[in-house]
Amino acid sequence: MDKSILFTPGKIGPLTLRNRTIRAAAFESMCPGNAPSEQLFNYHTSVAAGGIGMTNIAYAAVTQSGLSFERQLWMRPDIIPGLRKLTDAIHKEGAAAIQLGHCGNMSHKRICGCTPISASSGFNLYSPTIVRGMRQSEIASMARAYGEAVRLAREAGMDAVEIHAGHGYLISQFLSPYTNHRKDEYGGSLENRMRFMRMCMEEVMKAAGSDMAVTVKTNMRDGFKGGLEIDVCLEVAHTL
Repeated sequence: MDKSILFTPGKIGPLTLRNRTIRAAAFESMCPGNAPSEQLFNYHTSVAAGGIGMTNIAYAAVTQSGLSFERQLWMRPDIIPGLRKLTDAIHKEGAAAIQLGHCGNMSHKRICGCTPISASSGFNLYSPTIVRGMRQSEIASMARAYGEAVRLAREAGMDAVEIHAGHGYLISQFLSPYTNHRKDEYGGSLENRMRFMRMCMEEVMKAAGSDMAVTVKTNMRDGFKGGLEIDVCLEVAHTL
């Protein structure tokens, strides 16, 4: 019987995986103090030893304001030695990736240390919390934070990064007309609503260079009235 293609090597950009299985980025809640722990180490090294092509560590906030949960990673220089220890161990078996993102309005001041930010001001019932729309002067620096997070991921020995641009997090909040009510060049038309995403991805790709794989997580519809629908999400995917 022919061997299943699932268990043959596969490529993602410059990265070749030993097989085509990937542990999807799903929040582990194993990072007390927003730093890697022995529990996170044991979990992902066990997944790698089990034969996965690549294990994806989830979800690391690119800034403190991007934290949505307790026990969640926050990318900063002092956690890199701990992440490096983890990637070195994973590399004995397979490949390591990390999901990077910012939750935007999906947080609370006690978690992220500030009034949660988004494309526009408002009130988020999920938290629940008052939300502050980002000032224009903050947008470029936030895009650069995505690039800095990729540079830190490289320093930590990651083979790939996954940028979270879906499911109601910050990039998605700019994309969706439900959460983006801006009147400037970051709101209105889809082209304008994609501007922040483009800025983030430009910084990500510069930092990733030619030897790190880059993937992006998106959804294909928001699932509620006034949100993103499949036709628009296909345009977003095409742009990416």
